[in-house]
Amino acid sequence: MSYKGKILFLYDIDGTLVKLDKTGRIIYQQALSEVLKKDISLEHIEWIGTTDIEVIHKVIEENGFFGKQSVIKMFQVFEKISFLFRELIEKTPEKLSILPYAYEVSEWTYNNYYNCLLTGNIKEVAYMKLYPFKLDKFFPIGAFGDEKKDRIKLVPIAIKRAKEYYNTDFEDYIIVGDSHRDIIAAKANNIKSIIVTTGKMSKEELQPYSPDYIIESLNQLPKIVKTFSFTPNV
Repeated sequence: MSYKGKILFLYDIDGTLVKLDKTGRIIYQQALSEVLKKDISLEHIEWIGTTDIEVIHKVIEENGFFGKQSVIKMFQVFEKISFLFRELIEKTPEKLSILPYAYEVSEWTYNNYYNCLLTGNIKEVAYMKLYPFKLDKFFPIGAFGDEKKDRIKLVPIAIKRAKEYYNTDFEDYIIVGDSHRDIIAAKANNIKSIIVTTGKMSKEELQPYSPDYIIESLNQLPKIVKTFSFTPNV
């Protein structure tokens, strides 16, 4: 029986594992417009590293829906987004692509350590993005963007679920992401971050947030992890 190192890797999706063209933003705009029954612009929204619930809640309240009405509208938007994403992937799969080494590194951390998702996507859409590239099998558990507005608060949810699912007490936790919000979430929860520059932020833009590691490609991740003192000889 092979030994697994007790590190939990908490992976972001967009810009880290997969890439979606600008159609993604159009889907959110269309879903909100249909549910709110008016033309919605999302030009003022900062997208990098946000959660779906954060963006959708903001737009719904900007358009005059609060309290119970806001919650009802939010779930209607989630449902519409899921429908539109499914349609997008079925009809134009080329708009979604896997990033270099995402499969190989996800497999490596899954086989030798433990994987978990930490994503701003709603759960259904998260797995829709992973499934075409067979990445879903490496991420049986996670915390998602339809649960908390703040990514920081998703971290303890993800860790708790992973502990229960894997029945393991971890020795270390590493967020693998591509944005400043991944770094902020890691620091707020006193865990490490490995940030890859395959998203929308450059190394120069990421450095002021002081991640533990910045890499240009996911294939650099195993070399970093193997330097940890409690890492098994894999």
